[in-house]
Amino acid sequence: MAEEQPQEDYQLVTQHMVMSEHLNPNHHIFGGQLLAWLDTDVYLYCSNKLRYKSMVTVSMNNVYFKAPGYLGDIIQIYARLKHIGRSSATAEGKAIAYDPEKQTSREIIACEVTYVAVGPNGKPVRIFERK
Repeated sequence: MAEEQPQEDYQLVTQHMVMSEHLNPNHHIFGGQLLAWLDTDVYLYCSNKLRYKSMVTVSMNNVYFKAPGYLGDIIQIYARLKHIGRSSATAEGKAIAYDPEKQTSREIIACEVTYVAVGPNGKPVRIFERK
């Protein structure tokens, strides 16, 4: 299998270990688990970059499952900002299965996540117009 390297403009956000509770009946990581990790971890990346934490997920697009993840894999979540609008931010996220013993990695999923900044009333607010 070809080795995948994260693109340089992506930043490592966090890592997870695939455990038995993350597996589907085929003994691969459940896609919903990967999407949950990506949603949470890409949110953390955006929140830190934008210095704003009151955001909600409005979409996950261009979701591509590229390879399976297996029990014991170390899943590294990478993210980068793609677009910042008035009240929204879109980031690209990817999950890489990393094997520290073999020093190899493979991309298992990639997607775009869009978040909208909300104020105390739950309505969208301009990201750069806040107190």
